[in-house]
Amino acid sequence: MRGILKGKWLIVIAWILAAVLLFFSSPDMAGLLREKGQPSVPDDYTSVRAGKLLDQMNEQKGFGDTTDIALVFHNPDGLTDRDMKEAERAINKLEKEKEQLGIKEMLSPFEHEELENELISEDGKTILVSLVVDRMDRSAEKLSEDLYGAVSDTNLEHYYTGQELIDEDVIRTSEEGLKRTELITVAFILIVLIAVFRSVVAPVIPLVTVGISYIVSQSIVAFLVEYVNFPLSNFTQIFLVAVLFGIGTDYMILLFSRFKEELSIRENVPDAITETYRHAGKTVLYSGIAVLIGFSVIGLSEFNLYQSAAAVAVGIVVLLAALFTIVPFFMAVLGKNIFWPAKKSLEHRPSRLWTFAGRMSFASPLLSLIIVAAVTVPFIISYDGGLSYNSLEEIGDDYKSVKGFEIIEDSFGPGEA
Repeated sequence: MRGILKGKWLIVIAWILAAVLLFFSSPDMAGLLREKGQPSVPDDYTSVRAGKLLDQMNEQKGFGDTTDIALVFHNPDGLTDRDMKEAERAINKLEKEKEQLGIKEMLSPFEHEELENELISEDGKTILVSLVVDRMDRSAEKLSEDLYGAVSDTNLEHYYTGQELIDEDVIRTSEEGLKRTELITVAFILIVLIAVFRSVVAPVIPLVTVGISYIVSQSIVAFLVEYVNFPLSNFTQIFLVAVLFGIGTDYMILLFSRFKEELSIRENVPDAITETYRHAGKTVLYSGIAVLIGFSVIGLSEFNLYQSAAAVAVGIVVLLAALFTIVPFFMAVLGKNIFWPAKKSLEHRPSRLWTFAGRMSFASPLLSLIIVAAVTVPFIISYDGGLSYNSLEEIGDDYKSVKGFEIIEDSFGPGEA
């Protein structure tokens, strides 16, 4: 620790340079998510084999790199003659622009009357049109934009849906969720740290330290995904934010609490820092290693969605390095000012609340168990353990691809899409 304190300025400058360099040079995580971040199962599963057979069949038809898309026309009050003409007009327009849009095959009830009963719902509210579309090196976002643009003047509720479009909306949802998660996490951490230390300085240090750790670890993960096919999913960044900021704040509270106590009994700041890491530092290191092992083991699972959680292991390595290099820098430079403007003595004092709770638990263990049961049992009983295999519930019905899918489900029945 003495060596780290001597070179503290060089170490912090190195961290800042590394964070900036990695941030601007690392591959775009959003692009990697679209390319490699979709959940998948191993090749020996029957669904994967079936998918490969369908791809081969499309290649034999000369379709090349295509995707299946459903176009849905819908009127919740029932389709009128005017609606039918409007839908037919839109389909004719798609037919005329087939080549530009990359449409290889289209099945509609207007061109194939024998399919009318299959493509117009029994409730008379929905028309389903099946499209096979060549991607033409377009992103899902661009593909959707082109298709919607072709029927933009259609005065009838309509949606495009399909796996490609749904996957794109899942990624958009995860990106929006990540932003909310970051804001909420930072806000809660600030509240907790201000409540714990009664300081406006102490809360900033964990945010800076963990923030640098997050930028560096996310960039490293992006490089690993790009060059060594490291597992990635739309949950990876949220895992990193939640775990790094969670345990990072936890460890910082432990370190700062010990540092505060050491300052009251040591003659100088370097001695207080050294003693802090000699004792609390060991706890942080061993705890971090345990979490590191846990997330590393998750990487051994078969499902790539779970494997992607192994990125947290990378983040924990970076976080531990930051806790043992960046935090001592702030301790050395700021000293007692870390806890400004708190005016209370830095000496540790027992908490009345926890002293009372400890004594009561020791004196009346049965009563303590009853209190714990009263809080936890209602939740245990009310939890039904229900599972859902509908992945669309993750993103809600605010997106057009989901709306289209749900309309098909309601009008034609589950599975028809």
